[in-house]
Amino acid sequence: MIIIGEKLNGAIPLVAQAIAKRDGQCIRELAKRQADAGADFIDICASVDQGEAETLKWMIEQVESVTDVPVSIGSPSTEVLVEVYRFCNKPGLFNSTSMEKRKQIEQIFHIMKEQSGWRAIAMLCDDAGIPKSVEERLSVFDAIMEKAKAHGIDPARIYIDPMAEAAALMDPEQEDGPGISVYTKVVGAIRRKYPTIHIISAISNISYQLPARKYMNGSLAALALAYGVDSGILNPLSRELLGVIKASEALLALPTKAFEQLINAVKENRGKGNGLLKLEGFEDEEGQKALEQAATVLAMGAGADVKLPTTDRNLNGMVYAARALLGRDEDGHCLEYIKAYKHGLFGV
Repeated sequence: MIIIGEKLNGAIPLVAQAIAKRDGQCIRELAKRQADAGADFIDICASVDQGEAETLKWMIEQVESVTDVPVSIGSPSTEVLVEVYRFCNKPGLFNSTSMEKRKQIEQIFHIMKEQSGWRAIAMLCDDAGIPKSVEERLSVFDAIMEKAKAHGIDPARIYIDPMAEAAALMDPEQEDGPGISVYTKVVGAIRRKYPTIHIISAISNISYQLPARKYMNGSLAALALAYGVDSGILNPLSRELLGVIKASEALLALPTKAFEQLINAVKENRGKGNGLLKLEGFEDEEGQKALEQAATVLAMGAGADVKLPTTDRNLNGMVYAARALLGRDEDGHCLEYIKAYKHGLFGV
């Protein structure tokens, strides 16, 4: 998974304080830690009411003084993106554009035509908001790709965000299926049509307003990879999340027969002791934990049913999260997940 580090966002209190005080050391340390953790881009978002462009320029200067990892410039304003990108030492990622009129996608694509190294995140939304159906989101996608073609933009330079909404806010009665059904169907359709395009998700958004957020984040990351997502805006400082991502990638790379055996093993005993979890690079306790969590969620995504509760509180959290994401929480809005958390069935 291509990782866009999310920790330099002014919406985070620590970063907001550093911005207000112009504490360059704090910004530099957060940038270096994310780079050292393996981030492929460092996302920079000021989230200030005034002086956004100047704040972003200052943040970019701090980041580029300690790492060569390219930046992802985050702003809701196209004008700010257009002004600030020139300040970067090397091409990076525009975060973001869409079919909203205020986003002015033609401006971003025009820059990308002239500056071949730059890439952009394009969200599947328009002035009506986030489309509710698969058909409507794919219609927005087609409109984006028409504009990209008109500007000669290779699909491989575009990161499509299919818009995974917060799990707690998802409508359990939506027409195209419960849970993340709309999201997964959109991802699948895009991947089939454009094999080289990037598909990205803001992983942490899925757990908005929920307790024990790491389980929702980890479960979405595993499922997203299985459905064809290859990029994520996430916290690269979370060893547990990165562990689940790496384990999921390793398991998804197994031959088809071996993966089918894994699913059957999970159905029987959640993958323990089946031999398939003995993969190179995951021999220690932390690696085994990540493999078991990833295997369980991936198997659930492939249709396996897992009995609850298990004896492992962390695995419980992943299973309850995956159930909610897959639409198996009959009440919707993650109520089963929240109830299990309140009853102490998972969490630290």
